[in-house]
Amino acid sequence: MSIHNYDVVIVGAGPGGSTAAKEAAESGLKTIFFERGRKPGEKNSSGSGLGPRMWLDFDIMKELSPDVCPSMRAGTAARHYFVDSNDEVASYIMTRPTSSVNYEPAKSFITMNIYRSEFDPWLAKFATDAGAELKTSTLIVGLLKEDGKVVGVIDEKGEKYRGIVIGADGVISTVARESGLRSKWAQKQVTITIQYDFEVSPKKIDDIMGDETLAVWWSAVFPAAYQVFFNDGFHIGFGNWMSWWDKNPLHYLNRCIKLKYFQRLVRILDAKPREFQSHLLPWQGEPYDTHTDNVMLIGDAGGFPCPLEAEGMYPAMITGRAAAEVAAEAISEGDTSIEFLSRYDTAWKKTSVGEDFEAGSELYSIWKALPFSPRENMSWIVPLVSEVLGGIIDWSEPHPKRIRQVARTIKGYLPKIIPMLMKEILPLLTASLGEEKMDLVTNPEKLLAAMPEVELALAQAFMSADDEEE
Repeated sequence: MSIHNYDVVIVGAGPGGSTAAKEAAESGLKTIFFERGRKPGEKNSSGSGLGPRMWLDFDIMKELSPDVCPSMRAGTAARHYFVDSNDEVASYIMTRPTSSVNYEPAKSFITMNIYRSEFDPWLAKFATDAGAELKTSTLIVGLLKEDGKVVGVIDEKGEKYRGIVIGADGVISTVARESGLRSKWAQKQVTITIQYDFEVSPKKIDDIMGDETLAVWWSAVFPAAYQVFFNDGFHIGFGNWMSWWDKNPLHYLNRCIKLKYFQRLVRILDAKPREFQSHLLPWQGEPYDTHTDNVMLIGDAGGFPCPLEAEGMYPAMITGRAAAEVAAEAISEGDTSIEFLSRYDTAWKKTSVGEDFEAGSELYSIWKALPFSPRENMSWIVPLVSEVLGGIIDWSEPHPKRIRQVARTIKGYLPKIIPMLMKEILPLLTASLGEEKMDLVTNPEKLLAAMPEVELALAQAFMSADDEEE
């Protein structure tokens, strides 16, 4: 088989691979990117929510329209359901962009929801228009090596392609494995995500859901579920780390969709089940081993999904651009060594993705401890939230009396609230605000010394409420 020479060889034509291909081609590099499906997005049937940061950082997003992506739907509202241990929706609230949001389109929508089968080919066309070569229906099965170092890739037909390799081939990355960067993810680093997709008429979506774009089902009985509304349907699904499951994930997802409130929503929308979807997703506090000689990993292949909610498309595009820029520098300098490609880590860490990972471990930890620990923590957080939300706006007793009743209920949760505050909330605040602004928090001895007084003061306040009630 012959060897085809390129400057950059990209494995994967998802959002990250297409962005890398576009940026590399625009830099004048001879670029090829591979897609195992017949077209980009064909193998990915799921949908996604595009955050406003995409419009802030990528000018091409301004060209996205229903003409090329009919499923797209923007929304300014998110509904939060709180499901208790009895499979009942105990309370719910609606949220919208807050006053501290300071740019458009973030003031206008929370997410723009689309199906990947429409978005991916739209994005890939920008790369081919820039001069990148797209090779579809092609599976990359190995890496081309000379003197033990990677110099390119090999497809299933034995064709060889030489160039700097950018791995954009997802969570089960051939590039990562064959380059020696990673054999596989640990169970605590990867999640399985499952979801049902429902078809709904666009008119009913608009008439009934209004400006709602998504919902989160915070639950004491299953991992937090997400519901994403598109122009003609919605997803309902969730994920959790592989180390969590004690039953088949479908057991928990079916428990979610059997909720009375959810079934009511299905009825009024006349929603029809359309598809079941499942995929793996890396989810960790910090990316590592992202490059080696002549190889860089981007997006899911490099472990870049957001450490809080594991959104992956924006980090894939940002790291794809960073990798293409470093590839151009490496070719210009004639150096594709692991040492030179360390500039890639420097580059992505300077982006907003890097800023997320500055507090990555803390974000990862708090999310794992809260919505993804239903039995351990959401079992008490859901009733606590419901008490706070509903207890005061209640006419069953005089309002001062209800306030005292709510205070007594909250008092019962202090043995759980304070450890959660110490272990999860305060470290996140420290990582986000900086030690100079969190002197008390960043001094564990000082904080621990202060906590008994704080706890005593709170207890005395609640005791006063008890005394008044008596």
